[in-house]
Amino acid sequence: MEKYIESVLHQKIELIPCEGLEGLPLYLNGNYNFYRMLITGQQCILAVPKEQARLSEFRKHQKRIEQITGQYCVLYLKNMNYYSRDKMLEEGIPFIWENKQIYMPFLGILLKKNDARKLPDCSEISFLTQKFLLTALYEKWNNMNVTMAAEHMCVSKMSITRVFDEIESMQIPILDKNGRSRRYIQYGTKKDIWKVIEPFMRSPLLKEYYLEKSVDENLMKSGISGLSEMSMLEDNGYQTYAVTKYEIREKRIAWKKQVPKEEVPGCIIQELGYCIPFKNGKVIDPLSIYLLLKNETEEPRIEIAIDEMLEEYVW
Repeated sequence: MEKYIESVLHQKIELIPCEGLEGLPLYLNGNYNFYRMLITGQQCILAVPKEQARLSEFRKHQKRIEQITGQYCVLYLKNMNYYSRDKMLEEGIPFIWENKQIYMPFLGILLKKNDARKLPDCSEISFLTQKFLLTALYEKWNNMNVTMAAEHMCVSKMSITRVFDEIESMQIPILDKNGRSRRYIQYGTKKDIWKVIEPFMRSPLLKEYYLEKSVDENLMKSGISGLSEMSMLEDNGYQTYAVTKYEIREKRIAWKKQVPKEEVPGCIIQELGYCIPFKNGKVIDPLSIYLLLKNETEEPRIEIAIDEMLEEYVW
């Protein structure tokens, strides 16, 4: 056990056996062998089950051990299936799967199939994290933990855990940390929050399709068309729409006839990394429109329209 962990981590660890842990009920002390493990300066508890059990039991036991001891608890499992592995990753439960994988999120490292690697530093914000930050701003989220955010965004808790990891890695000061727990905190007004997160934001545009003919689909407006929908700005002679990568395939956008960019198209389809519906789904959200057009704000009419849109629909 110790040799396997050290061989994966490529460093020395301290593993001290315990007869039992003070404060734990008999059913936990009786069903596990416990070790105090010191690794990269962090002490945690290694719990080795004496018998195989269901995932639901491991989940409850691991949480209970952490609650009583106040320390991180890592499950050491000799036999585990991939379904259980995926669920534990999704729920952020630390584990060591003997000879296969080590997952200890509190150390900020993922060790898999004997290949150790640190979670990469984030040089560019992901679209899911950007969508999270914008949604939190619009909906005035506060004191929002991983579980609550996952439910609101209809994604897995593991996805939001990655979002929080990315926010922490990029040092965006919007998380409140209390031990292992992390929560999104609303610091100030919407304008205050925007000033903090804007330097990390990027254009959501992935690709544009200049179609020869307009489409009959009920699509959200984007770009200049979206700005025109939320200001007094006059639209171009053609519509600009937003779609996701999934919709590009579903609606076969890439297979439709296109024209060169210097020609006037029937419409423009913008493939975006995320879409946040606004105004009953008629248009994408205002701040994403700003991010799409901010390089064009030197044109006075666009700059004025953006200010008008943000004042009415955001601030």
